[in-house]
Amino acid sequence: MPIVQVPKLGSVGVIYDQPPEELPVSAFSDVRNVRFREGAMEKILGHKQIYTTPSVTPYWLQSYNQGGKRWWIHAGTANVFADDGNSRVDITPTPAPTGTATDRYTGGVLNGVLLMNNGVDAPWYWGGSGVLLPLTGWQSGYRARSIRPYKNVAVALGITKGVGTSPVQYPHMVKWSDLAVPGSVPASWDQNDPTKNAGELDLAEEPSEMVDQLTLGDANIIYKQQSMWSMVPSGDSQVFRFQRLPGDVGALARGCIANTPLGHVVLTPGDVILHAGQGPKSIINARLRRWLFSQIDSTNGDMAFVTTNPATNEVLVCFPSLGASACDRACVWNWVEDTWSVRDLPNVTYGATGQIEYSATQTWDSDNDAWDDDVTAWDENEFSRNQSRLLVCTTGPLIAAMDSAATFNGTPFTGVAERTGWTMDEPDRVKVILGVRLRVTAPAGTQIQVQVGSAMQSEDAVTWSAPAIYTHMSGKVEVNVQSKAGRFIGVRFTTVGNQVPKIVSYGVNYKLLGGY
Repeated sequence: MPIVQVPKLGSVGVIYDQPPEELPVSAFSDVRNVRFREGAMEKILGHKQIYTTPSVTPYWLQSYNQGGKRWWIHAGTANVFADDGNSRVDITPTPAPTGTATDRYTGGVLNGVLLMNNGVDAPWYWGGSGVLLPLTGWQSGYRARSIRPYKNVAVALGITKGVGTSPVQYPHMVKWSDLAVPGSVPASWDQNDPTKNAGELDLAEEPSEMVDQLTLGDANIIYKQQSMWSMVPSGDSQVFRFQRLPGDVGALARGCIANTPLGHVVLTPGDVILHAGQGPKSIINARLRRWLFSQIDSTNGDMAFVTTNPATNEVLVCFPSLGASACDRACVWNWVEDTWSVRDLPNVTYGATGQIEYSATQTWDSDNDAWDDDVTAWDENEFSRNQSRLLVCTTGPLIAAMDSAATFNGTPFTGVAERTGWTMDEPDRVKVILGVRLRVTAPAGTQIQVQVGSAMQSEDAVTWSAPAIYTHMSGKVEVNVQSKAGRFIGVRFTTVGNQVPKIVSYGVNYKLLGGY
């Protein structure tokens, strides 16, 4: 019987937005909890708790290195804490924050000082001791949707003036502080003081409102709802020069921008784009674009965010699926392979990257993964002090390190990948699958569940066979699994237990029948 080989399973990824019968041979039509890289498809790793259980549900994370410690800041709606892996400090300001879960914090580290802003209260700063303090020089009664550091100034977007009296909104305004002395926050935000470099400007050429910002190389990129702007030093009395960038696209919400070696990846109101200061390029169109925006819960869409996993060269577009209030799913783009996948999330509220303090990591005595399932090294620190890692916070509440365990913090999960609608280049011929051969990279004894299916018409539901088990290095080359006769063939792979196999390629042993 003929055998069709399907090579390089890591080369295409999953495609939802095209009919399965039109997909390239190495593509998959549905996946969950797998990734595509280095020429193979592999099950993702899970996550595990990395710090003591939070006392509040955290909605924001930020790494902050200060005073010889590597702090991780986590903020609830009314409390803020700093954790260095050994101790947790309550740094909640007085009065306490008054925002809600959707009032996402912005901020960052300016000259070694942490900035925080929730858009509802006046912004704060923290220098590594004591509690958060009101941001020095910030004008009384002012609020900003986004505040982030840029070079040695702080930049605020979407300003409201006169809170509590007669508030006036300036939804197009960008406002910047005076220059900050190293190790300090800016002393002034007064745009009317001629002795200062502080200023403000309305970017009102395009009518949508300010959303967020993020540095890109030497520029600060400002995102409105439907446009992008570059902010760079002008070298004259204007202090900064602003230029609208090509494309009528912006950011969906605060936190929906991530920096990669290729440029910014942005979740817009209708696309996922990549740009490096030039025109935007969709990186999801004709692959997962329509599917993604059909899955985001409309009520809780502002909980979506974009982050990176530097260890795996991935961008995670995290979103609450239909009916969810926190991010329970992510579309994952590998910027090296240019492949997409989909993974489950444990009701994540936010994610950020940074370095983890060595003493916070789990070693042999504290590792609670089962012996047969553990993917970490024996009695070794699994998080290098110099490696940037992705941490997430969840409604658990929990702070967890991604790609650090074989389970979802002790809960087993499976990886699934399937291809349906496969015609084997003969859409009018009926076929029967007789067996599947896998090329796998995994420890001996690793098992993979294999199913094959068929449909007579492309619109018909696939009828799947009973599952059969492939056992790696068992001496058996082919999995004996048979489909019913059909013109359109399906193949499905499901991981078994907590094992993490890589499937490099597979071959299908089949028999051609007639045209009916």
